[in-house]
Amino acid sequence: MKFMHKIVVTLAISIFSLCSIASNANEPKIEAFKAPFHVGKTVMACGNLAQVKHLSNRHYLNLDKKYPNQALTVLVWDSDYRWFEERFGSIEGFVGRRFCARGKIEEYKNNMQMQVTNPQFLRLMNQ
Repeated sequence: MKFMHKIVVTLAISIFSLCSIASNANEPKIEAFKAPFHVGKTVMACGNLAQVKHLSNRHYLNLDKKYPNQALTVLVWDSDYRWFEERFGSIEGFVGRRFCARGKIEEYKNNMQMQVTNPQFLRLMNQ
């Protein structure tokens, strides 16, 4: 009986993994400056990491230009930020490098923003 349970669990995990891979393949990959054309959509947005700005309970990763002229802001709440540091180390060290983030594009106070809670949705690209 335990053997059958393990097979079912393994099969369920495999199906879930394949579904998530298939759904990611359908998401568009865009340049950060095109974010206004994708509001409400989940995308992989890429640009140069121009600025990392820390506030009391949140962290802003601004793409292409520094605030207030950024093309897209990647928002990471303080409660999640430690996971990003564990995976990447100091993100400030990546300023100037090509950077991609996966998430839903939102408009907030006339700026494009994407909230990311999982460091697996960030990619630091080789130049």
